[in-house]
Amino acid sequence: MESVSGLLERLKAQSVLIDTVNYPRLQFGPRNRRYYFSQVLPERPVPRNQYREEEISYKTIMPNSGTRYSPVVIKGGARVGSFLVELGESDIGSEFTGQAFDALIDKLGQDTLTSMQEAEEQLVNFTDRTIGRALAEYREKQRADAIVKARIIRKGANNYQEIVDIPNPDGHRVTIPSGTVSSPTGWYNDDYDPIVDIREKINWLRTEKGLIATNTVTSMKLKMRLASLPKVQAYGGGVTVIQGNLFGSGPNGTPGVVDLAFAKNDIPQLETYDLRFFNGDGSSERFMDETAFVILCETGRDTAIDLGNDEPIPLYNTLGYTAIGRPVGEAQPGVTNRAIYKDDKPPRIEMQGWQTSLPVVQDPEAIAVFTIPDPTP
Repeated sequence: MESVSGLLERLKAQSVLIDTVNYPRLQFGPRNRRYYFSQVLPERPVPRNQYREEEISYKTIMPNSGTRYSPVVIKGGARVGSFLVELGESDIGSEFTGQAFDALIDKLGQDTLTSMQEAEEQLVNFTDRTIGRALAEYREKQRADAIVKARIIRKGANNYQEIVDIPNPDGHRVTIPSGTVSSPTGWYNDDYDPIVDIREKINWLRTEKGLIATNTVTSMKLKMRLASLPKVQAYGGGVTVIQGNLFGSGPNGTPGVVDLAFAKNDIPQLETYDLRFFNGDGSSERFMDETAFVILCETGRDTAIDLGNDEPIPLYNTLGYTAIGRPVGEAQPGVTNRAIYKDDKPPRIEMQGWQTSLPVVQDPEAIAVFTIPDPTP
């Protein structure tokens, strides 16, 4: 019969636990918890924890025609910037103890092939949930903040705080005032047409930046707010005019009316992202702010996520990448994991995981964000 410590050491020797926290598909989240922004800022191992990313693109300039032997015409309008990348640290610990530990001992005591496999799965699943996914969710939160706010705030114990500013070109992040509950403005005013705001921003991206919008994403709250507006309903469902006032008809007040309105205005279909993460005190927070409306554009940056023996995952029009650096104490980039068996009371397995990472936005002009404050106090 294999002991708990023996099982743990065997899994460590076979790199099972370290592979669990570094599985490439982990960055996209489990089936019921999709990490939306991982598809546009996929993870990439980098050899250094501090470097200058030189491939920050702002505008592509059309080349000139010429004869076969004519000299190349130098154009000074191309805008390519750089960004000092300084990866940050994050870590988490957990304990495998109590009833779970007793259940593990029971499985090992049965000493059958099936029970041994179940014991291995129990430890692997614990590592995945408490270490691998926790660190993956931290990376997704940073991606969301990089895209929505162009700013990442690193916080930690002992009042540690550090602000990382992401390239943020003028005009790409706009706040539309909502007024007050008694005097609403903007998207909270029933006479307002938010489709005009969205369409004008998409046209601006196309005419001024040469970029084509491919995705829009917001919260369900804002999507339902759009669905409640008569002028959105006029595009997507229909309205009745009574004594000069607009009243909705058709599939109004539902997400479907927004989809119809967007389709009629050649706006990419609106997706919603309301995923939350949990803090240690039992509270929860959103990955993407509820007040954000995000437009993403075509970039031409494509990549494929290598899954080893499985088919790679192709990603199109990425905005950059999430840099995964070399964590302290390790020779190679990646997420690291430590698991130690303790036989004092209560017997347990102590686990730790840590990483060195940062989202790197290489196409900052391919992002536009409206912030729509809620007028409710």
